[in-house]
Amino acid sequence: MYIKSIIIDGFKSYGKRTEVHGFDPEFNAITGLNGTGKSNILDSICFVLGISNLVHVRATSLQELVYKSGQAGVTKATVTLVFDNTDKDQCPLGYEKCNEISITRQIVVGGKNKYLINGKTVQNKKVQDLFCSVQLNVNNPNFLIMQGRITKVLNMKPQEILSMIEEAAGTSVYEAKREHSIKLIEKKDAKLNELYTVLREEIEPKLEKLRKERAHYIEFQKICRDIEYLTRLYISHMYLKHVKEVENSEKSIATLNDTIDGNRKKIEANIGECKEIEAGAKELQEKIDTEGGGVLAELEAELGAESKKEATVAAERNSTKDNIGVEQRKLKNLLKSIKDDETALGKKEAEMQRTGDMFQSLKDADEADAKAFADAQKRFEAVSAGLSTNEDGEAATLQDQLMAAKQKAAESATAIKQSEMELKHCQQLLKEKERDANSSDAAYTEDKKKLTKTEAQIKALEAELQKIDYEEGSIEQLQERKQQLTHEIRNLRGELDRKNAYRWEFQYRDPEPNFDRSSVKGMVAKLISVRDRKYALGLGTAAGGSLYSVVVDTDSTGKKLLQKGQLQTRTTMIPLNKISGRSIDQNTVRVADSLVGKGRAVTSLSCVEYDREIEPAMKFVFGGSFLAEDMNVAKQVTYHRQIMCRTVTLDGDVVDPSGTLSGGAKPKGGAVLLEVEEINQIQRALAQKEQEYQQVCAEISKLERVAQRFSQLKEQLDLMHYELKTLQARLAQTTFQQAQQEIEDLKQKVETLKQTMVDARQTQTAANAKVKDLTAKIADSKGYRERELKSAEDELKRAKKKSEESRKSWKKHEQGFETLKLEIEELQKGIASAREQATKLEETIAELQEKLNSVSENSEAMVAAVQAVKQKIKEHKDKINSQNKELKAKYHHRDKLLKQNEELELEIKKKENEIQKVRNDNKDGYSKISGLEEKYPWITEDKEFFGVKNTRYDYNKEDPQEAGRKLKKLQDSKEKMSRNINHKAMVLLEREEEQYKEVMRRKQVVEDDKKKIQKIITDLDEEKKKQLKVAWTEVNENFGSIFSTLLPGTQAQLVPPDGVNFMKGLEVKVGFNGMWKESLTELSGGQRSLVALSLILAMLKYKPAPLYILDEVDAALDLSHTQNIGNMLKAHFTNSQFVIVSLKDGMFNNANVLFRTKFVDGMSGVTRTVNVAAMRKR
Repeated sequence: MYIKSIIIDGFKSYGKRTEVHGFDPEFNAITGLNGTGKSNILDSICFVLGISNLVHVRATSLQELVYKSGQAGVTKATVTLVFDNTDKDQCPLGYEKCNEISITRQIVVGGKNKYLINGKTVQNKKVQDLFCSVQLNVNNPNFLIMQGRITKVLNMKPQEILSMIEEAAGTSVYEAKREHSIKLIEKKDAKLNELYTVLREEIEPKLEKLRKERAHYIEFQKICRDIEYLTRLYISHMYLKHVKEVENSEKSIATLNDTIDGNRKKIEANIGECKEIEAGAKELQEKIDTEGGGVLAELEAELGAESKKEATVAAERNSTKDNIGVEQRKLKNLLKSIKDDETALGKKEAEMQRTGDMFQSLKDADEADAKAFADAQKRFEAVSAGLSTNEDGEAATLQDQLMAAKQKAAESATAIKQSEMELKHCQQLLKEKERDANSSDAAYTEDKKKLTKTEAQIKALEAELQKIDYEEGSIEQLQERKQQLTHEIRNLRGELDRKNAYRWEFQYRDPEPNFDRSSVKGMVAKLISVRDRKYALGLGTAAGGSLYSVVVDTDSTGKKLLQKGQLQTRTTMIPLNKISGRSIDQNTVRVADSLVGKGRAVTSLSCVEYDREIEPAMKFVFGGSFLAEDMNVAKQVTYHRQIMCRTVTLDGDVVDPSGTLSGGAKPKGGAVLLEVEEINQIQRALAQKEQEYQQVCAEISKLERVAQRFSQLKEQLDLMHYELKTLQARLAQTTFQQAQQEIEDLKQKVETLKQTMVDARQTQTAANAKVKDLTAKIADSKGYRERELKSAEDELKRAKKKSEESRKSWKKHEQGFETLKLEIEELQKGIASAREQATKLEETIAELQEKLNSVSENSEAMVAAVQAVKQKIKEHKDKINSQNKELKAKYHHRDKLLKQNEELELEIKKKENEIQKVRNDNKDGYSKISGLEEKYPWITEDKEFFGVKNTRYDYNKEDPQEAGRKLKKLQDSKEKMSRNINHKAMVLLEREEEQYKEVMRRKQVVEDDKKKIQKIITDLDEEKKKQLKVAWTEVNENFGSIFSTLLPGTQAQLVPPDGVNFMKGLEVKVGFNGMWKESLTELSGGQRSLVALSLILAMLKYKPAPLYILDEVDAALDLSHTQNIGNMLKAHFTNSQFVIVSLKDGMFNNANVLFRTKFVDGMSGVTRTVNVAAMRKR
């Protein structure tokens, strides 16, 4: 089988249909310039053969195989190979009758791909099987030797070379079948695993479950039999029990009726006695009211007047006490302030001293620099006049200065002698004083120790004071604030009393224990706040008497308060859960606004503020009315047919839709609302003050211990300071201390004399040097004058600069010094003013103390008067109480009788209930008896045997109560089991066991099949090894022969790597004249290419394929080798068709047919040439 022709259309560079006919059955060559489409012809052959690795055809996707990737109007690529099939020895399986086979492959841009054999569309697999049957496996293409294949063969590993032998031997088909068999075994294993899973997870658990269900079913049948027996025993016993209970109940009913009759007679006797008691109590009450009412009222009125006077005086006394406390605290704080100011003044004065010293030094420096500048000016002027300046800066001649210097040297010598004499005397006197002072004074030593100890204690106390987190005077300030708050709270409460605020507090007693007072909201007037004072009068008129109504949460709360709250006045309740007030809708409000103008008529409800919780009550009181500016607006709003609402003017006039008008005198409701508003403000202020009072008290309580500790430490510190001053004064006055002072004075004088002598010597030395200098200057008077003039000029400049800098520095600090001076003056003035205030406060405290004494005397007299009136009231009440006790005794006896009647009535009720209960029980008993007889028909038949010995109802054999408990347990068990019992368990179990046996049989069949397949694979593996060994031997022989032909004097063979079986791989060994090379790297590039080509050709010679494709395999060889290859192919491969691409004459000159490619108008074309010389040689 060989290619006769190729038809290419739209494939790669062949944009239009190109037919290549006349292929030679043996040797065909294709040549042409680079890029003209030579290799594309080979790619088209591989494309039809079904190549899947597109790298072999130099593409990355099928779309790239279409001419210009489908961008030039060509959207599909089609290639047809026409094969000559006249040689039946090389015929594909199944195509023996076809002398010509046409195979087409077509791809369309977008992915459509189809194959045709002899014009019929077939699957890709069928095309591959066709080619594989004639050794043309395109996916392992040993028949295809493309560009670079030579290099690839050189780099092959032993295992890859072995795979080439396998392909040549044809065992690759077996490998595919072997892989298929292994996959089949894996499927068998999967099927076995599936069977194991079905057995383990489905069949065996189901079998186990059905076996358990069968056991449960057997147990269920046993329970049913036991229930039947126990039911008869227990029910029969219950039946007898109900019969006995009915008989006993009839007897107890008669006994209860007798008890009821006795109780009713006793009640009638108690009622008669109560009537007699009430008549006597009425007479006694009238007597008490006549005698005691008027006098007691007069005495209580007198007590109220006296108590009010006494309270006024007591309030004045307390106020005076508070004022004294306030003034005393003011005095204390003022004294503390004076002390603080004095401390600050001390610090400022100390700072003034330091600053003053610095300022004075700056000022002195300024004056000194100014004087130096003036002296420099004088010196310059003197030198300019021919004079010079002496040390005092005065102008003088050099002769005068010389005389002055000599005189100064003489005076210094005299001073040194005088100081030496006085120093000697002082040192002698110092030794005597120190000798006398060696005997130390014991008292002085003790006081010195105390002084040291006291100073240490003062430091420790000061350190401890620093640790305490407390500022001196804090608790006094809090106590003063507490006193102020007490005074303010008392004033606010007095204000509330004056305004009779209690009238607006709803007074009541808890109607029941643990009553929730939050359920009572309060009076309507107290629950609202008027948005604008101008609406107060109108709102009061609109609400009317409802202002005094009380809002509660529920009607139940209102009833409790009215019945048991001991209310002092008649009160209307507004329960939030029942009240339903209406409010004027927004449409009506808009009509009113359009009628009279916005804001001239507003709803009453919008003019008050309140909690959302009480909104129903507010709608009830204010929801149905308008507030208008005047009567005219009110009439327009009220009588408009779309409004028709009651309207109240700001003056309190009322216009009603019914036609009535009311007004004239201003109502009191508005004043009430304003008064309540003022009371609410006072109460809010009072609550705020009380809260602050509690906070201040808490702060005082928190600071008391810290303040007390701070005060104790402060007192100890002041005491220590006083003791320190005392010790210092005492030490200063002792004889020992005076002697010590004299010693110190003498030591200081000795040091002063020594310093004087040093200064005098320095002065003498300087004077002598001056004399020497002046003498030299007189000798050189002319040169000296010039130098002196230059020096005086420089000194003048330097002195001027320094004087200016000193003046700036002094001026800079002058303002700070003056500020500090002013602060000291202000502190001194403040201290003087505070002392004056302290004097005035002391005077005020004395005046208040006198007032307190006077008020206290009046208060004692008032207290005595109040006590006298209270005594009279007590005596009168005692008299009335004695009469009340008798009256109370009568009522107590009456209440006792009434209570006894209530108890008897209750007892009668209980007995009647018992009778009714017994009758109901009897009725229930009869019902139970009849119910048992109806439910269990066997009772009627067997009741004569109930409880009889040696029968099935013998209660001695089986306790009925225990039988009942067992029965209940068994019934529960039956109930539970009946929900889960499977009545078909017996039948299902047999069916599942049959299924289990069938699955086990199928499992055995699968295991047998698996063993057979494994045995076949083992046999075929052995056969493969034999075939490979034969192929290896023949290929090895051809390899050596071909390589020796191509490169005379050489040898080549395929051998397994050292220590490895040939089934693990083969490697190439090459020798030259019997000398074998260790590696192919020792060969030249051309020699290695010939080795690879020889190996490839040796493979092709063993079971040759009908077609071989070689793409520029001679690229790396010189012309002589290329000629040898051409001759060798033509000589040795006469049974296969070769299609070779080459650019070298030595190769394609041996070809029988030569095809030349060219590139015209962007597309490839082909021309055919027959090699006549080659045909003749053949």
